Amino acid sequence: MRRSSWLAGTILLLTAGLATACTNGDTPPQGGDGPWALDGLAATSVDGPIQRSIDAPPSKGVAKILGVAGISGTNVILSVRDGACQVALLPAVLTESTTTAPTSLGSPRPAGRTGSSDSRQEFPGTILEGKYTLASARLDPFKFATVGCSEKAMTVRIEGVGEASMQKKSGDSLQLWKESQDAVLAVGFPEAIHGPVLEHSTS
Repeated sequence: MRRSSWLAGTILLLTAGLATACTNGDTPPQGGDGPWALDGLAATSVDGPIQRSIDAPPSKGVAKILGVAGISGTNVILSVRDGACQVALLPAVLTESTTTAPTSLGSPRPAGRTGSSDSRQEFPGTILEGKYTLASARLDPFKFATVGCSEKAMTVRIEGVGEASMQKKSGDSLQLWKESQDAVLAVGFPEAIHGPVLEHSTS
């Protein structure tokens, strides 16, 4: 099942508040050793209101935004901050920054015992190369979202988008495609991302 809780160490970031859950009683992952390859990617260019909204309180620090896609009137923003992959949603038309950070969902950099694409034939194991962490939750206005985070890439599945249009807005490494009624987005190094990557640029 996509929403199974077999992974050790998940993080749920809702309105930028951090809540950690561990499925097997072990200590949740705290991040790998040394520089994080995914954190080393260059940030993509975004409008000021988007960056300021992502960094609004109660968030701390500046998020490195790696990709922005438009899905059915909503900006889907993929970023990294404080050793975690994060997806957040903002209105597609945003002329002023929000006063509080948007609802978001995130998962930490892999460490210790995590899921592996070598042993799990389900999302995100069919897309991410190597070890990853996973988190999932309802993410309005969509039905459900799941984030997978690895050393070199992150991927997001958004369920229930149906026939909604999808558009790549920014991010050199951003890839997006549809699987049935779901949207799948990925950012990171090409060698770390697998799957039927058929980029959509429809509006």
